[in-house]
Amino acid sequence: MSWSRRNFLISAGAGLGIIPRIQKWLIICTATLFLVWNLLGIPNALAVTNPVKTNNVQTQLISENKAIQPGKPFWVALYMKIRPGWHTYWQNPGDSGSIPKINWQLPTGFKAGKIVWPHPERLPFGPLVNFGYENEVYLLTQITPPTNLPTNKAVLLRGKADWLVCEKDCIPESANISLTLPITSTTPAKDERWVTAFAKTRQAIPKPIPWQTTATANDTNLTIAVNAPELQSGQIKKVTFFPFKDGVINNPAPQKLNFTKDGLTLNLERGYQPKLSSVDGVLVIQEKLDNQSVTQAFNIQAKIGAIAATQPKTAATTSSISVWQAVFFALIGGIVLNLMPCVFPVLSLKALSIAQTAQKSAKEARISGIAFTAGVLVSFAGLAIALLTLRSFGQQIGWGFQLQSPIIVMLLAYVLFAVGLSLSGVFIFGASLMGIGQNLAVKNGYTGEFFTGVFATVMATPCTAPFMATAIGVALTQSPPVALAILLVLGFGLALPYLIICFVPALRRKLPKPGAWMETFSQFLAFPMYGAAAWLVWVLTQQTGSDGLAAVLTGFVLIGFAAWLYQKAQRLGKIWRRVGIFGALVAIALALTLAPIAGNSTIKTAQQTTKNSVWQSYTAEKLTEIRQSGKPVFVNFSASWCITCLVNERVALSQPEVQQAFQQKGVTLMKADWTNRNATITKALSSFGRSGVPLYVLYPSGAKSQEPIVLPQILTPDIIRNTLNQI
Repeated sequence: MSWSRRNFLISAGAGLGIIPRIQKWLIICTATLFLVWNLLGIPNALAVTNPVKTNNVQTQLISENKAIQPGKPFWVALYMKIRPGWHTYWQNPGDSGSIPKINWQLPTGFKAGKIVWPHPERLPFGPLVNFGYENEVYLLTQITPPTNLPTNKAVLLRGKADWLVCEKDCIPESANISLTLPITSTTPAKDERWVTAFAKTRQAIPKPIPWQTTATANDTNLTIAVNAPELQSGQIKKVTFFPFKDGVINNPAPQKLNFTKDGLTLNLERGYQPKLSSVDGVLVIQEKLDNQSVTQAFNIQAKIGAIAATQPKTAATTSSISVWQAVFFALIGGIVLNLMPCVFPVLSLKALSIAQTAQKSAKEARISGIAFTAGVLVSFAGLAIALLTLRSFGQQIGWGFQLQSPIIVMLLAYVLFAVGLSLSGVFIFGASLMGIGQNLAVKNGYTGEFFTGVFATVMATPCTAPFMATAIGVALTQSPPVALAILLVLGFGLALPYLIICFVPALRRKLPKPGAWMETFSQFLAFPMYGAAAWLVWVLTQQTGSDGLAAVLTGFVLIGFAAWLYQKAQRLGKIWRRVGIFGALVAIALALTLAPIAGNSTIKTAQQTTKNSVWQSYTAEKLTEIRQSGKPVFVNFSASWCITCLVNERVALSQPEVQQAFQQKGVTLMKADWTNRNATITKALSSFGRSGVPLYVLYPSGAKSQEPIVLPQILTPDIIRNTLNQI
């Protein structure tokens, strides 16, 4: 070592002839002092560090101290000077990006702590928002040396830093960083070159929050409350929350600050994480003090105080459409609902009712239309009130909730079977049943029209038509009067086509003339009723298993016997007629007692999905796990009582070319079976502004890369393949 340094001194002196005399002596003195210093074993006063420059970032490993004292921890920093307009990322990058990392290569006995992160900035990028740094940043790490270090020597700290730097494009970069520090037995002095940088960085590092902080959440919103009365609107300029984990909040959504007498609240939109037990992150508060802007960052860890049902809020906070747009969508959705498969069974009754209007007077036709509309609106109001009331009590239910009850499914199957028997002529209850009787023009038919409207509503609720899903999603976020109004408009849309026919004479004149064909047509329409009853039996079997199947089939036998006995008794004397009616009522009562048996035999439909190895049963945890592994996921929100869902599975999802497309893209298939009530699935539907099925969601690769893609409610193989091509 000494010989090499002497050679350096000699070579340096050889070129001094062209340097002024005073500079010669300065260089000679400096070189001599340097040589003597090293020969005596005295450590260098300054740490030796070399900057590394890539295309977009200049990095340098720096130390707060000039030297190392054995056994005493010290701080170093990875200094990153970032190209203007570009940025790097925080420990939670946000919607996209990658975390900077340091792979340390330290001498034996040295230990490096985790990176200590200054608070980040929100970095909008198109529809996304990332969390990171612009211009420059110091990432601190504490290094602990061993206690047995020999003093009066130097040690080399090395590592490899990797980061992602982005503007419009993102470029992964890396650098080999190093730092040489002398070892001293005394307390080392601070390196004046970096004192200001370390002090400024420590001001940006989040501190424990000094105020009580609480959090509350519902299906869509997250609220952070800070109990600090001294923080008032005239003092606070801005408050921003940065979560430690992705999916806690919807990053691009605005963060709304409100002030109360107790402090401040920050209202956030929830992210895709289905369960939150606490809210962990950094709260950045910008204050105005003495005409200066001061920024402070605080670590918060607030347990969720209450997981509440969705609270009423304005449409602007949950949807991009207004209430009036939701009303319009409800009207269009109700009209389209007439074409959905769920309503097909009741179309037979509506078709016969429409045929009747051809022989009615204008007044009778209008009253028939009003009666049908009234039945629809009254039943929609009843369903809406029940839905809103149950949700206000915290029940996780949505549109079509009544068919999640096996008892309701069984009773509805009874009604459909009885209507089919009536249409087949097995029995006629009075002069009219559901608008069908021997005299097709009698006034008693108005009552039948009303109940046909009720029946149409009950059959329509399992399905969600285009436009309808958005309208219901907005309705369930509004106050009860507004929600009820939107749902009534939906019902009016369902009744509107029939109402127009009843009120427009020109349309009625185009209807076929009544005649003997109507009796045959009536009998023919019994078969859609039988088909719908059979479908409900299948749904009940999915919900309850063989016990429910046995109960409903026994009930059919009893109802068939009651219908035959009732009609047979009508042809007998007065006493026998009463006996027949009583026997029919007993048979019906026995059939009704079987419904609770089915209700007590509920099975877990989620387990049935595993019978098909292609589809995995849905859980929020499993979805998060698969997404974090980087695989795309397709979730089929479905139910056995949703005919539209079953049709889509038959004509699109189960087709070989569709399954092949899923396999080629490496898509994991999950089925969220909502046949029975499931609060987790209801919450997932609510996160997409939906309250019913079907819903089809494609999650692209990676938990942060892209937003989920929602497919239409009516699927074709081409729609699915075209959507898969987007990822």
